[in-house]
Amino acid sequence: MNKVDTLKKYIETESFEELNALNNQHIFWVDWREEDDAIVEYCEKCLQTDALKAEMAYSGEDIFLTIQYKDQTFREKVIDRDPTLIFLNRVLQPDYEIRFCKGSDGSDTLAFLPLSKEEWEELERNHGKEKLDRLFEVIHQDTQMFSKEWDFEFE
Repeated sequence: MNKVDTLKKYIETESFEELNALNNQHIFWVDWREEDDAIVEYCEKCLQTDALKAEMAYSGEDIFLTIQYKDQTFREKVIDRDPTLIFLNRVLQPDYEIRFCKGSDGSDTLAFLPLSKEEWEELERNHGKEKLDRLFEVIHQDTQMFSKEWDFEFE
C-alpha cells in the first residue's frame, strides 16, 4: 500500500486517533525540545532518500545546522524548531514538501507529513484542496508551529 492510500482513512475521518496510528514511515513527530539534527533524521526515515543527513556544530556561541541533501550542503544558524523545519522544507523542495499536521496542533509534540510533489497533487485530486488545507498546513517562511501563542480563556 502506498503513502496516499495509507493516509486515506485519516483524511476521511480527520480523527486524531487515525493521525496517531500513522507510523513513522509516513509522518514524523517532533517534540518541542528536539535536537535539530534529529528532526532531519526523522524526516529521512519517512522519505528514505539515502541522500539526506544533518549535523550540528558550534561556532563560538552560535549553533549551526548543516544539512546535506543529494550533492548540496546547506548551513543555517539554529534558533528553534520552527526555523529548522522551515529550513529543512526549503532544502527539500522542489522534490518534497513537508506540511504541518494540524491535528497535532496545541501539543508539545507535533506531527509533520513529508511527501513528494506528485503525492501532494494526488491527495488534492482525491480529497480536494479545501480538505487538505484543513488538515495539513503549508509551511512558509513565517509559519509558526511550536512558537504559536495560545490565548486560553478561563471561565
